[in-house]
Amino acid sequence: MKKKPLTRSESREVTRERLIAAAEKAFIRRGFAASSVEQIAESAGFSRGAFYSNFRTKDELFIEVLKVKRREIDGALEEIVRRETDPAARLRAVLDWYVNQDFNKGWAILKSEFTLHALRNRAARSRIAEFNRQRLEHYSSLLARYFADSGVTSPGRPDVIALILFGAASGLNDLALLEPDAERRKRYTECLDLVFTQMLPPYL
Repeated sequence: MKKKPLTRSESREVTRERLIAAAEKAFIRRGFAASSVEQIAESAGFSRGAFYSNFRTKDELFIEVLKVKRREIDGALEEIVRRETDPAARLRAVLDWYVNQDFNKGWAILKSEFTLHALRNRAARSRIAEFNRQRLEHYSSLLARYFADSGVTSPGRPDVIALILFGAASGLNDLALLEPDAERRKRYTECLDLVFTQMLPPYL
């Protein structure tokens, strides 16, 4: 059977997805500054013009890369929330997700690359700050839902707890990825476990 031709909208979406995938590989392999628009477009099989038909700047493309990676990681969390109806079982499953979510070298490189760029560029800094705010708002809403569903009194505002958990995971996981000794890396997991259970202790 002859495959149905893609619509203009579908074709544009495929182009964007290929550019995002090519950019992710380039940023991890060569870094943000060393990866040119031309290199990314060529790797995806497109021209420079195709790039600018979909993204205004390389910064904008990088944010899309981060969004895609974040959706992949958070997708597992969303599945836990949907699957686990019992608050205790849900909390244990979320703990497992939390201590393992960022142990990914590629994700750590992407975060570090754009953070360095953002520290030197005010516009990029605004974009990454908004990206982080959106993540924290999402986590805060999930925490508020947990406290409401479980009837447990929150030890603090959901947004504050979310920020503590978010900051601990980001920092400790980055440190763990730099540690060559497997046994020592386990300490970072233990630290995350402790932070989580101190913030959300009732069922653990």
